[in-house]
Amino acid sequence: MKRFEYKVITRLMRVEKKLNQLGYEGWELVAASGGQYVFKREFSE
Repeated sequence: MKRFEYKVITRLMRVEKKLNQLGYEGWELVAASGGQYVFKREFSE
């Protein structure tokens, strides 16, 4: 079974740069609303 970890980010100043960095680190954007961005990535031990 796949396991995931999550990250919530609020009020980013340089959104595009930060989103690209998180994508490179394996984070996938799963929701965005009201200045909050929720990410997940598969958890590997």
